[in-house]
Amino acid sequence: MLVLSDIHIGSPRSRVGELKRCLAGVETDVLAIAGDLFDDEHRRVSKEEASKLFRRLLGVLSVRPRLLIASLSSSSHDPLLGHFVDVIDGVEVLACNCPISFTYRGERIVITHGDIAVGDGFLAFLIDRLKPGTVGRMVKRKLGLSNDTWVVYGHSHVPYLDLHERILNPGAWKIYGVRRTKGAVYEMPSAKPFCEPSL
Repeated sequence: MLVLSDIHIGSPRSRVGELKRCLAGVETDVLAIAGDLFDDEHRRVSKEEASKLFRRLLGVLSVRPRLLIASLSSSSHDPLLGHFVDVIDGVEVLACNCPISFTYRGERIVITHGDIAVGDGFLAFLIDRLKPGTVGRMVKRKLGLSNDTWVVYGHSHVPYLDLHERILNPGAWKIYGVRRTKGAVYEMPSAKPFCEPSL
């Protein structure tokens, strides 16, 4: 399984080309994305429009996992679609504007954008810059998650990994302004970096 966050497809500052090269030829059974798939799609969408957006995502990334899990932002950027399940070009897609909990190779993982803890993205950035992983700890508390559960979140654009706390923020593929930290794609459940964008 590969995990990432904050792609921001449609932004001129997105490093989506680098991400596409990173994922080229990669075979993975599950791809999980912790929100901000898109940069300017924050509006209520129908199931048909959501299917078109996920088809666009799969086309841009040129990857075909068996399962795509996407915990979308509910505060900005991503489409508002409630709970979404579909099969698109042979890929099972499970998405919602909410945390998604699942078990992978015996590990419980919750993927969420992170805006359930701090709605404002810039404030989340400041919090995680001053004390890395704080937004992830806030998410764990809010969801009542135990230490044996991984939380994978995005939103703050600040990469963070703590194997003991089981908290991972893969960081962002949109690099701009003061948010010049870069993210990565991680393998799970090992939490090993798979690839990252250049600055």
